[in-house]
Amino acid sequence: MRRRITFSVILGIFTILIGLGVVSYLSVNDSIQRSLGNRLALANIIGKYFDYVLETNLTRLYDISISGRIDFEDNDWEPEKRALKAAYEYSIFTDRIFLMDVYGNVVMTYPHKEGEKVNLLSIPYVSRMLTEGKPVISDVYTIDATQRKVIFAFVPLKNKEGKPIGVAGGEINPTNYTFTKIIKSIPVGTHATIELVDSHGTIIASSDPKRILTSSDHNKFLGNLIAARKSTVGTCHRCHTEEDPDQVRTNDMLAFVPLSAAPWGISVREPQDIVFSPSTKLKKGFFVLTLLSLVTALILGIGLSRGIVKPIQSLINATERIAKGNLTEPVKTSSRDEIGTLARSFDAMRVKLHESLESIHRHNIELENRVIERTQQIHQSRRKVENLLKKLISSQEEERKRIGRELHDEILQDISAFLIKLDICKLYPDKVTGEKIEEMRQIALKTIDGIHNVIQNLRPTILDDLGLEAAIKWLLDKHLGEKGIRYHLTIDMEANRRFDPRIEITLFRIIQESLSNIARHADAKNVFMILKTERNSAIVDIEDDGEGFDVHSALRHATDGGRGLGILGMKERASLLDGKLEVCSLPGHGTKISLKIPLTPLEVTNA
Repeated sequence: MRRRITFSVILGIFTILIGLGVVSYLSVNDSIQRSLGNRLALANIIGKYFDYVLETNLTRLYDISISGRIDFEDNDWEPEKRALKAAYEYSIFTDRIFLMDVYGNVVMTYPHKEGEKVNLLSIPYVSRMLTEGKPVISDVYTIDATQRKVIFAFVPLKNKEGKPIGVAGGEINPTNYTFTKIIKSIPVGTHATIELVDSHGTIIASSDPKRILTSSDHNKFLGNLIAARKSTVGTCHRCHTEEDPDQVRTNDMLAFVPLSAAPWGISVREPQDIVFSPSTKLKKGFFVLTLLSLVTALILGIGLSRGIVKPIQSLINATERIAKGNLTEPVKTSSRDEIGTLARSFDAMRVKLHESLESIHRHNIELENRVIERTQQIHQSRRKVENLLKKLISSQEEERKRIGRELHDEILQDISAFLIKLDICKLYPDKVTGEKIEEMRQIALKTIDGIHNVIQNLRPTILDDLGLEAAIKWLLDKHLGEKGIRYHLTIDMEANRRFDPRIEITLFRIIQESLSNIARHADAKNVFMILKTERNSAIVDIEDDGEGFDVHSALRHATDGGRGLGILGMKERASLLDGKLEVCSLPGHGTKISLKIPLTPLEVTNA
């Protein structure tokens, strides 16, 4: 008891702690997911702003083309200079803006520099612009001659008639303060890092200036995201982005969004420890709370068990005495709490129980006397019922015997006398022809056979004279053999064994009804029958390979005079002798009848 109380208290508190822990974990995890979603939303907002800036500056280059001033063949370069100047002053192309013909030759630049008229066709982005005719913004590109890093922006250039005549391009310095200013204007924590990255992983702008123009990609992860135009939130390793080879490997949470105007992307990174710090603190606090709760529960359980178990043990000893029948010794207690109240109530119950047992004992004696009287009356009633049933069955059989005697003594004698008279008529052939007399004689013989069969059905003399075994063989020959149905009889009991007449006639009538049904309805080819005695019971099994029928349906329609009426009659005959009859059949699967009638030594005799 003491262990159960302690265990229950600890288990209850532990269950509450688990529930609180699960709720807290889910809440913190949901907070982390919302935080990651917010970082992804922040990266998306920054990316849209950079898209806006890039698209605005591409529009400046488009303005050069649609100004209508560009003509490389009129030898008048003043309109082109004014167009380049206007685009330069309102753009991020801080290095220069230039015009290029369809062969990749730089025709004009602004600001103008000597020696700037070169061919840029070797730059892959220029070749793609001239081939596709679509705006192009490059990654960070290193010019081989000067090792200068630059970002190109190209748009198609058209003349007044709208025909392509070249490319309008601009160069952006990757260290342009405009990009860094946009990123630094975003309010984030001191541990978070926002970076603008091209498809090769080169950092164009960063909230950490030291990281500009360094590589932040690993296994082309960011490049693949930019190529697939896919946003993501996940983990990355800071050791892959630091130049210092001795940098300690740490995990960052990364939110990345690709731009739509350029093959670049925006990444928002923050150390994983910072993101998960609320969860870590909660786990530590919960662990301490769990230890304190378990210690408190243990102390509480021990105190409760000591204050409860001892008084309860006293009650247990009292119940054991009462269980052994000792209702005279009172239940002792000195406690004034609920357990003491329980003990006093229990003692009052002991007193009342003692009085009740005495009363029950007196009533039991009276009840036993009444049961003896009622049992004797039931036995007498049962004997009366059995005598009535015996008289009923005997009167039925006596009636059949009387009818049989009348048929034999009266009708059969009359027909025999008629046969004698017919024989006399044969002596006077002049009055009656022999052919007619023979016909009358055959008719009379047939009538005698029919009356004889009626007598046998009403009360088979073969059953009284030769016994049940011979009567069964006679039924098989009569109902099956004469109609060409093969039958197989197996008898497993003592030779010449006779049963009580009531049992024999019941078996005979049930077998007679069964074989009659097979001959009339089953259309069977073979019939198998077993008669045996087993464990003071007479058992009969009859099985045919006929058409079969639905037993439940036949019994439901028995009240209409259908086929089930015979089955009900057989069941009633069996029940009169406490027997049991079962009929098993299905359409197309034949029929099996099983009969079992109990025997007693008085009901079995040997012939």
